[in-house]
Parts: sequence; structure tokens; C-alpha cells
Amino acid sequence: MCCNCCSVRQQKIWVFSLGGLILVFGIFLATAWPAVYRPWLRSIMPLSPGSFIYKRWVTTPVPLYSSIYLFNWTNPEDLDTVGVKPNFEQLGPYVFSDYKVKEDLVWQQPEVTYYGKRTWHFLPDKSNGSLDDVVVAPHFVSLTAASYSRQFRHILRKVMNFTLSREGGDSKMTHTAGEWLFDGYYESLLDFVEQLHSPLLPIYDSNFSWFYERNNSKTAEGNFTVHTGHGDLSQLGDIMLWKGENHTGFYPGECGKVNGSTGELWSPDRRWDQPTTIFLPDAARFLNLFPRENLTIDGVDFWRYESTNRTLDNGQLSPDTKCFCLENRECPRNGVLDYGPPAFNGPFYMSHPHFYLTDELYRENTTGLSPNASEHGMHVIMEPTLGIPLDLRGQLMISVRVQRDEAIDFFQNVSYDHYAPLFTMRMHGELDEDLTKLLKLALNAPLIGQLIGIGLLLIGIIIILTGVFVTKNQKWYHQHRSTEDTSRKANLAGK
Repeated sequence: MCCNCCSVRQQKIWVFSLGGLILVFGIFLATAWPAVYRPWLRSIMPLSPGSFIYKRWVTTPVPLYSSIYLFNWTNPEDLDTVGVKPNFEQLGPYVFSDYKVKEDLVWQQPEVTYYGKRTWHFLPDKSNGSLDDVVVAPHFVSLTAASYSRQFRHILRKVMNFTLSREGGDSKMTHTAGEWLFDGYYESLLDFVEQLHSPLLPIYDSNFSWFYERNNSKTAEGNFTVHTGHGDLSQLGDIMLWKGENHTGFYPGECGKVNGSTGELWSPDRRWDQPTTIFLPDAARFLNLFPRENLTIDGVDFWRYESTNRTLDNGQLSPDTKCFCLENRECPRNGVLDYGPPAFNGPFYMSHPHFYLTDELYRENTTGLSPNASEHGMHVIMEPTLGIPLDLRGQLMISVRVQRDEAIDFFQNVSYDHYAPLFTMRMHGELDEDLTKLLKLALNAPLIGQLIGIGLLLIGIIIILTGVFVTKNQKWYHQHRSTEDTSRKANLAGK
């Protein structure tokens, strides 16, 4: 701090200045740092090119996995046998890494529009089964045609029956897991419909799979316009438009409204009692997850949101969801959603896996399904201050309704009307270690700053008190020599 050439006065200036500076800085950190840090943190949260959050949003920030379960119909030969219910065996999971990157970004603050390109890679080490597994399912193309024809007159239904028999209709279909998922397979009935070029049946391909031509596609889900948080951080991540519209067109009123989050960006301005809303483009609708409990994990507070019997409601519990029931279609009971509108108006339904949280009606005429709360629910565990999810699990099952139909040969002797499960799609992701450390650092920064401030404050006080003590006891370096020199000069002057 001082050198041999420093005078006592210079030493005092150094000590008291340094001590005072450290003391002031310590007081600032100990008292004002949290109030300064929080606004600064909020100021870097809005989304913009090159912003703090941009790199963690434009590409998948955490490892995401898609686990897909297929249901194998083990006794299709007994479809018409009284006393033998259809049995379904769950196969899988077939696990894929799920990587997403946003492309063709158009910024118009406070909004940004983009396409999401998703890439899946099969992970055999994490999977239970091979893509060569053989899976039998109800012939949902024939079921859709039969369901669609019920609005026709009797003579037209006979024409439909003849067409199904001639063009490859059936009661079941058999393909490998790989063909069901991404590879696709040729379907003669689809080929026939495609060649009709009818606007009533908008089929544009004779090949089919559940995720056909979606791998490495940026247009499969359409484009999204989301709020960047500029000007209103409470809207950060909210979907404003989907495919350029604020309404899906599949459901009337509020039920067709585009809202919620894509699950990648969440607003930090949340209330505990506020549901978390996720928009599902494939279903053209939103789902709500409801607050369940407060958690503390590694010293960090989190909120856990879960699906409940209100998540897939059709107005039985929440009147505002009644609009998901369409006038020209039978409304399902609570826990099951009509998936037909975005799926060519076929007899398709969406629910929790194994019909968890649904009416017993949906399981009573089948065997092999076992709903379980710990396995088949959905949840988000979120840090509310920054809106960062620690753990995310979303999963839904698609099923098809199989009904006796006197006008269609394939289904005229069906013994049990039932809902046949087809597949379950589960998405799961959690923060990796590096992002968890960054989150903890960001959340603990105010406390860390205060503790550092208290430490500096004590150091400043000690330095100042030391200076006072040294001054009082005349212990400064070379102070006695300076005193003797002064006395000597005074004596010489007196002589």
C-alpha cells in the first residue's frame, strides 16, 4: 500500500481513502444490490438477436427426448367373437433424441415469427424394442371412411362399402414400428382417395406414418409468432399467431383461440394460482396444467404444475371448455378430447395414456390397459422467478373408435364397440448440470452480492479503525524519524 518514500500524510490518505471506498462499496452491495440486480436481470430477459436468452431459445437448450409407445392388437381374429374383448399390448418405448432449431426468423418487436425444424434420431440403447417390431392396429383408414359415410343416404353407404372392399379396406393393418413412426408405408385406400382430388377429402399422399415426412422438416408444424417480452415481460413466450392466424378455425370461440406457450419460453411474471397453458399445434388446441405443490430442490424453489381432470375437459367441469364439443359430432366424456377436427374428421380421440383420468367407459370393452398416476400424467416443474423449467413431461395418447356398422362388411359383426389405443407420444426434458449451475448462480446472485458487501463493509471498517489506531498511537511508518527531523530543523532554526 505504501512505500519507503511515502510520507505519513500520504500513508493516511491511502489508508483512509481505501478503507472509505471499500466501506461505501460494501454498504452499497449489502443494502442496494438486490434492488439493482433484479431490474438488470429483467432487462436482459426480453428476446432479441444476440440477447442473453437468444442462444438458449433458438436451439433446444436442454436434452429433449421423444418416447413413443405403440399398441399392438393381439387378437384381431376375435373382433367378431362374443365374450372376447380386444386386447392391446403396449410396445416400447421407442426413444428418439428430439432436437429443434428455429429458422427464417422475422423480427417485428415485440414479436418474432419463425419455423421450428425438428430432427429425431433413434436411440436403440434407450429404447425397449426394435424398429423392426411388428405391430397390428385397427384399420383406421377404413374406420374413418365408415364414420364419414354415416352422414350419407343408404345407397351411398352401399357404394362406400363396395369401394372399401375393392380398394383395400380391412379391419386391421400390420406394419413394423419403423413404418408406423417415420418411414411410412403405402396404403392403397389412401392412393384411391388421393386420385379423386376431392376438396372434401384433402389427401395428398398415398403413403402414411404417424410422423411421415416430419423428420428434418421445418414446415410440418407451421410457423409461430411469439411475444418477445419487450414492453411487457408478462407476455414473454406467449404465442400470438399460428400459421399467421390468431384462431385455429377448428373449434369455435375461445376454444379455437391461439394462446399459451410452445413449452420453450415462459414468462417470469407468474402467479402461483395461474395455470400453465401449452399450445399443441398437432391438436390445434391448448391444454392447461394446474398448480400442485411448491418444491425446494438443491436450495432452489420450484412450482410443480400437473394435468388434472380439468386438463382434457369438454365442459363437464369447466363451462368455458364446452366449445370443444362440436354440434355435428358426438361430445366425448370428461378426460377424452375429440381429435377428429384436425384429423380429417375421423373417429380419433386424445387422452392421457391408458385413458388415465377418464370415464371407465373408455376401457370397459378392452383389455391390456392399466392407467397409473405416476406414469401417465403430465407435469412441468418450473422456477417462477426466471420462468425456467427444471423438468418437463408431456404425453398424450391417440385412439380410434371401433363401432359395429351394419352397412360396412368389415365392421357389421363387431362384438364390442370400443376405443382402440394407437400410440402414445411422450416428450421429456430436464435441465443439464451446466444450466442448473447457471440458474442457481442467477438466483443466488442477490444473496451472494449481499454477503460480499457485508464482507467488504467489515474490511473497510477494519482498515479505517486500524488507521485511527495507528494515528492515535503515532505508529505510521517512519513517523518517529519524521518527528526527529522536524525537531532537528526546529533546533537549528532556533540557534
